Amino acid sequence: MALQITGNIELQGGISIPSCYGRTTFQLAVNGDRVDNIVEFYKDEASYTSGAGQIYPTIGYNSVLPYDRLVDGTDLLSFTNEKIKEQLEGQGYSVVITEL
Repeated sequence: MALQITGNIELQGGISIPSCYGRTTFQLAVNGDRVDNIVEFYKDEASYTSGAGQIYPTIGYNSVLPYDRLVDGTDLLSFTNEKIKEQLEGQGYSVVITEL
């Protein structure tokens, strides 16, 4: 799964771009009560696929989130994408979760 993010995305160094592509990963805490959500950003999907390297936007998000398997379900990749999407949309970005 990945995130297609649209908005005024400022990169480190002050350059702005209209959209970017985020690949998400996660790590469940040993005791199972929180998930560390990680997003690697790329200019677009083609940049990710070709190995062109990451970009570093100044987009902020809370990476460590509480997790309750009974409430949040067992699909941690979907959980991660939904939580990051919610946070970015709260900052005014448009976010679409894509499946690969």
